[in-house]
Amino acid sequence: MSAAALRQAFFQLPESEQAALLDDLIVGSCDAAWEARLAPEMEDRIDAVERGEMNLHGAHEVLHEMRSRLRP
Repeated sequence: MSAAALRQAFFQLPESEQAALLDDLIVGSCDAAWEARLAPEMEDRIDAVERGEMNLHGAHEVLHEMRSRLRP
């Protein structure tokens, strides 16, 4: 199955199933080594947010942007 066909099938799922599938894919791709490599960057980002150097964006805004980028 092509990436385009998978994308089309994904968007035909209810939003709750889309979220569950994304969660499964993301969590399933993580292992202890990956988490150990990512931890310093995540700590740096948390510190930057707490210092006011990095802005956070609401989930609705982020999901809207992601959808607009992924839809053909």
